Amino acid sequence: MNTLTQELSGILAASLPEKYTSVSYAIVKDGQLLAADALGTTGGRHPKKATADCTYNVASVSKIYCTVAVMQLVEQGKVDLDTPIYKYLPRFMMPDERYKKITLRHCLSHSSGLPGTQWKGFSVSDTTDEDAYYDWVYSFMAHSYLKAEPGEYSVYCNDGFTMAEMVVAQVSGEAYGDYCMNHITEPIGAHSSRLAYNQNPAHPLVIEGKGPQEKLLIQGGAGYTTSMTDLCTFGMQFLGKSAIISEESKREMAKKQGCTFLSMDERSESFGLGWDTVCMTRPDFDLGEGVLVKGGNSFQFTTQFIVVPKYNAVLAMSETHDCKLDVQEVLLRLFAYVMSREGVNICKKGKLIPEAYIEKYAGTYLIPSGILEMKMYGAHCSVVMKNTRGGQHGWLKPFTFDGEKFVSEDRTLLFEEAKGDTFALSAFNGITAPMAQKATAGQPLSSAWKKRLGKKYIVVDATATDIVINDISTGFIVKQLEGFEGVLVFSFSGSAGTEIYGLFESAVKPVEDDIATGFLRTPSNPSRDLCTPMFEERGGVEYCVASSYVYKDVAALPVYEGQGFGKKGEENAVYRLPYKLSQLPKIPKGRRIMVMNDDLSCVWDSLKGLPFTGVDSGYISFI
Repeated sequence: MNTLTQELSGILAASLPEKYTSVSYAIVKDGQLLAADALGTTGGRHPKKATADCTYNVASVSKIYCTVAVMQLVEQGKVDLDTPIYKYLPRFMMPDERYKKITLRHCLSHSSGLPGTQWKGFSVSDTTDEDAYYDWVYSFMAHSYLKAEPGEYSVYCNDGFTMAEMVVAQVSGEAYGDYCMNHITEPIGAHSSRLAYNQNPAHPLVIEGKGPQEKLLIQGGAGYTTSMTDLCTFGMQFLGKSAIISEESKREMAKKQGCTFLSMDERSESFGLGWDTVCMTRPDFDLGEGVLVKGGNSFQFTTQFIVVPKYNAVLAMSETHDCKLDVQEVLLRLFAYVMSREGVNICKKGKLIPEAYIEKYAGTYLIPSGILEMKMYGAHCSVVMKNTRGGQHGWLKPFTFDGEKFVSEDRTLLFEEAKGDTFALSAFNGITAPMAQKATAGQPLSSAWKKRLGKKYIVVDATATDIVINDISTGFIVKQLEGFEGVLVFSFSGSAGTEIYGLFESAVKPVEDDIATGFLRTPSNPSRDLCTPMFEERGGVEYCVASSYVYKDVAALPVYEGQGFGKKGEENAVYRLPYKLSQLPKIPKGRRIMVMNDDLSCVWDSLKGLPFTGVDSGYISFI
């Protein structure tokens, strides 16, 4: 992975939520692949790490492949854009006689007047019914009326591309997927780019979450799966000389082909042939003239495919919906960073952040419950919440630098130095308030503290009714803040899967060999709830008192072999589970059992009243 890819993936990660499946991107400029990566996993029930070779359902981006297939047949004189399609499709008929006016140009410019989407078979878990799909389409058309006179106005329409797909198959004599593979994707080396029934097994299709694999029988309108690198390879055909499409055909596709009857409608006319728009403009980015854009949205994926002639660039990104990204915005910010490295600022509303400013204010900041990272790049700044266990997610909407401060849709980010420290502040709803304190190193750790790094401690004085000990503070791991000598992070676990509290990480600096304390002094709210852990030895076992609870070194815990509850008022009876536990003993009234996983996160608590589904390994506490 090259340096640029590492930087762009770091920027992308700053926009992701805490839990997501996968997102992938690729950026090509001047014919060279500058960066490509995939974050997250392949999803499904047995997820693996996603790679740039993984494929994503790019849905309606498939319309560009379909248009290229049609234009190839136009170049060969086998079809004409302005000949009614019923002359190519003898089985096609509708009760609305106006259907005989529909041409391929109407189909490819969303002006056919067709109903919109033939949903049967749109998204399926397998391709068993693939051979029946065209029969379903013909039946749907035979029972539908047009919404408008063909050519009257453009409105987004999948059906037009299904009909164009069927024309390609009928006229070429090849199955549509075979035609596209033989005449479009294989000739340009885009080996991952396939349709549902002939996906390339060397390029696994990502699945959102634990759902079924999504396949689409609709092919011309939405059926393609592809890696982002291969999608960019396809995009390069629209910038330079192409082996699969002529310059004349590309010009025809890039003309404004849409139509409208509303005098103030500025959108409908910008449809090209296949393209969502052939003249995209953004008030926040300088992209030049003739930007070609196609988006795609399936039941699991969102994709953006952008060709930027001014910079001779192709941009592609696809996400599973659980990434919750504004894909076009994020992709353009990545591209803006690429251009900023060449000294070009394409951000109309922002200015490149001076290097001195980045050195001074970018970096790690601390709040009482976690760690923030201010990532500054190009003209933008992302605020990321990260943790010592390898996780991170976007914390605030990205900011744009205006030359003095950072601004976003709803707030302003500022920085101030005082009393020897640097503070981040946020202006929101007309009020500027402190937000976080920049991390600074402490004194080198003593041998006593070094021995505690990585050790786990579990709560042993919980009560049967204490809700706090579940959502947070079930146990902690002692960590060192990366890059800051002498700063410890007490990483408190909570309820696994919670969206409210969960992981709680408190930064402290040692005072003595057995005592450390919080050191944040941010005014207002962000230095509340500081932690002062105090360690002591009891009977040869190390305990820690922290934030009003008592914790015990898990290395001293016995293995659970069916032991039960201790006496009320005594230390909780806590045991290690080095094996799978699938059944629990009966719980007396007024008592409680908690089960934690290996990370000390609570996975089951009798206090919550939910059924026990088992745990592979971890800890059990009798309270």
